[in-house]
Amino acid sequence: WSPEAYQAILGRYLELTSRPAEALPDVVIWPEGALPTTANDLFSSPDAEAVAAALQTGQTLLAGLSRAEADPSAETGARYYNSLFALHDEGAAGLRIGPIYDKHRLVPFGEYLPLGDLMSKIGVRSLVHVPADFSAGPAPAPISLANAPSVQPLICYEALYPGFTPATAATRPAWIVNVSNDAWFGKTSGPRQHLNLASYRALETGLPVARATPTGVSAMIDPWGRIVEGRRLDPGQAGIIDVRLPQPAPPTLYGRWGDLGFAILMVIMLTAGRRRAGNGDPGR
Repeated sequence: WSPEAYQAILGRYLELTSRPAEALPDVVIWPEGALPTTANDLFSSPDAEAVAAALQTGQTLLAGLSRAEADPSAETGARYYNSLFALHDEGAAGLRIGPIYDKHRLVPFGEYLPLGDLMSKIGVRSLVHVPADFSAGPAPAPISLANAPSVQPLICYEALYPGFTPATAATRPAWIVNVSNDAWFGKTSGPRQHLNLASYRALETGLPVARATPTGVSAMIDPWGRIVEGRRLDPGQAGIIDVRLPQPAPPTLYGRWGDLGFAILMVIMLTAGRRRAGNGDPGR
């Protein structure tokens, strides 16, 4: 993942996107940090036309890209976001940018530097390999797609945390997409552990999870946390996962109530314990 490899990486993604499938996919997913460039540079270059040409009419591309947003108050004059873009081919009009999800839960020392001013003064800034800290996006919320059910994006290790996906009927999405770049795990159990943790979001919500990563395990996970048979790419494997989106299960109790049930059980246990202690023999 370097600027020198940009054209090779872009060409590989375009080839995979254009590869024939059993049926025309409604949605194509590129992983987190898919290209070694910002969305700003991509969309202002002729390569945007190449991306549009790789898409068929009516398709949506969900692409993980970093982006910069001008902000005079920022130290570098811009704020940087780790984002997921919904892109559409508008024919003669070119590539249309739809909803954008900005990562909300950032990785400390990877995407931002805690106590940044202090750490910069003592030379720790070099640990964060970005021109400036990434900025956190707003609270997670589903995004609407033109040709597919609404989806809750989770970028990278956001998949470790519960409570990001709404469960009420009015706002509940039909699926979750988790884009990630697991390169920093190296040749460890990390990528597989990350996959297992992502499966808990399916168990939590009763929603299928589509996971795309260039360096970890890509898979389609059903609403019960199981990998759909034959729909998995392990580290080092290149290819596509052509799969029909599983139907969501009903909302789970945990999805609706979160940790409230555990809090109620804790109160009941503490109350029962106090009563039991109060009924004991004071002479013992």
